[in-house]
Amino acid sequence: MSGHSQRLSDPYNHGFTDAQVEVLARELFEQASRDDTFDDLKRRSAFNRQDAGRLRHWNRVAQSLLLEGTEARPVRP
Repeated sequence: MSGHSQRLSDPYNHGFTDAQVEVLARELFEQASRDDTFDDLKRRSAFNRQDAGRLRHWNRVAQSLLLEGTEARPVRP
């Protein structure tokens, strides 16, 4: 595993499971990115530092929304 990859857990998870965060991050990402999938982003993040950063950002957004108790809102086309 590369040095820049990070797990969702410790200490920033705030009691949410990796699966909960990933489900919301996937939903948000796929609403915003019509021509890309979350699974493709995850695959690319293993060897592309920019995509690893994008994945990290989407996960942090999902964690923030979970902390606030905010529902994901559909993105307007």
